[in-house]
Amino acid sequence: MTERFEFGEREKHSITVDWSIFSKQLRIELDGEVVTSGWHLSPAATKVELDVGSSETHHVLVAAGGFHRTEVWVDGEEVQPST
Repeated sequence: MTERFEFGEREKHSITVDWSIFSKQLRIELDGEVVTSGWHLSPAATKVELDVGSSETHHVLVAAGGFHRTEVWVDGEEVQPST
C-alpha cells in the first residue's frame, strides 16, 4: 500500500510510504529521495525521525510497517494522507 503525505506552508514537502504486508518490503521517500528501503520482518512499526527543510524546518516522525497503520507526525501533529 502506498500513501503520500504533504506538509509545509512556504516550503512544501511530501513523504511517500510504500509498505507491503505480504512481501514485508518498506520504502520511505522524502521529496522523491529514498530515506529507507528494505525488508521489515518485525511485527512492530519501524520509526524514522527526520528534520526537514531549510527556511521552514519541521521535525517529522514516520511510523510504518508491521501490523500498524502508517502514521506521519510533523511538529507533534499527525498528518493525514493526501487524497
